[in-house]
Amino acid sequence: MTAIINEGHQDEHFYDIIGDVHGHHIELQKLLIKLGYSLINGTWTHAYRMAVFVGDFINRGPNSRGVLNTIRDMVNAGTALAILGNHEMNAILYFTKDDDGQPLRIPGNNNSKLLYKLAREYHGNSEALKKDIKWLRTLPFFLKLNGIRIVHAYWNDEHIAKLQHLHTDGKLKRSTLKCLLRPESDLRKAFFETIKGIEFTMPGDLLIKDADNVKRNNFRVKWWTKPKGKTFKKLSYGNKFELPDYTIPSEIIGDYKIYAKSEPMVFIGHYCMGRGPLIPTKNVCCVDACITGSGRLAAYCYSGEDELDENNFVIVKR
Repeated sequence: MTAIINEGHQDEHFYDIIGDVHGHHIELQKLLIKLGYSLINGTWTHAYRMAVFVGDFINRGPNSRGVLNTIRDMVNAGTALAILGNHEMNAILYFTKDDDGQPLRIPGNNNSKLLYKLAREYHGNSEALKKDIKWLRTLPFFLKLNGIRIVHAYWNDEHIAKLQHLHTDGKLKRSTLKCLLRPESDLRKAFFETIKGIEFTMPGDLLIKDADNVKRNNFRVKWWTKPKGKTFKKLSYGNKFELPDYTIPSEIIGDYKIYAKSEPMVFIGHYCMGRGPLIPTKNVCCVDACITGSGRLAAYCYSGEDELDENNFVIVKR
């Protein structure tokens, strides 16, 4: 399976790049209608455009299974493309079992609750759940489409090179999934940063709590911005809590590759940017308008333009 599609030549499709749906099936259908898609033989279809889903289409909302079925049918029919987000990977690693019948990975308490809720949507039909998980394992971690890039949380060429050959016989095999989790594996860093982004650990003397009064130990950063000399507030992106406006200590700045302004447009999800900005720099576009928090589901309609344009967003509200 290749994760590189139509790189370097023209394709007949333009792309509607849809942000994290998170189980909000009704809003997804409303967005598809607003984008000009029609139900034809049970599948959402557009005459000359293709939908692209940036991951995190399950969990949090009321109908993850409905969203999953809609996206799967579109991908199978060739009217959409989709990549994996961290929520899909949580599901894959939890519902794929090891030789002892145990999950390959059990996530933290909050994510475990979301997966229990997902399983309940199948009403005891474990075979249907297994089938959907197997399908998720066929999806890539990234896409390259006519000069633009799609990834869930962070684009790093070295990471992409490591991840692009992981699909064997068109899927992520169980042995590959185990390898991604091994602390000593050079794939682990590439895997987790690609689906979760770059995060810095908080200094020990900085106590930050989110709106739910939960202590936060790390924060997401703008990986297209040089961190040296920046304040916590200036470098922060997609955090659901306020950070102080003083300079980040050099000791906590991690080593990561800055996404240069000369690189191609990259579309991301993950960051739940309910209050924006959805275009934080000239070649980075976040399509996750935070359906669960702000109640907005967004798509960016890309038609081959050379510059990102706020006017190309289409948004529906919950």
